[in-house]
Amino acid sequence: MQVILLERVEKLGKMGDVVTVKDGYARNFLLPQGKALRATKANLEYFEKQREELERKNAEARAAAEKDAERMEGAKLVLIRAAGEAGQLYGSVSTRDIANAVKDELEVEVARNQVILDKPIKMIGLHDVTVRLHPEVTVTV
Repeated sequence: MQVILLERVEKLGKMGDVVTVKDGYARNFLLPQGKALRATKANLEYFEKQREELERKNAEARAAAEKDAERMEGAKLVLIRAAGEAGQLYGSVSTRDIANAVKDELEVEVARNQVILDKPIKMIGLHDVTVRLHPEVTVTV
């Protein structure tokens, strides 16, 4: 299925690109979340009319994300968990825990799907965590 991207989508393209994706990906992810439109003549015309407004909204969202990223850059979060003598945590630190800590300590709204963990945190110690505030703005905490 061909779709018009309404925002930058990682590994797919930037706003305004007409790309071909699998039907299920378009129906179940891109279209419901408002990240794309079906590539029909009517939608192409609609997109061209709305392009400036979409670019303005994207620029505003990016500016807000960059402002939050400045506040978060290099911040240190402390999460207290029970651990065994060898440093093994009972359970693990999840993306939800990190999102809540960012919200409480840094006063920045972060959804848990914006927190990117390479692997679950199961040992005590210092860990770098990436937070994607906008498709074009990421910060390491």
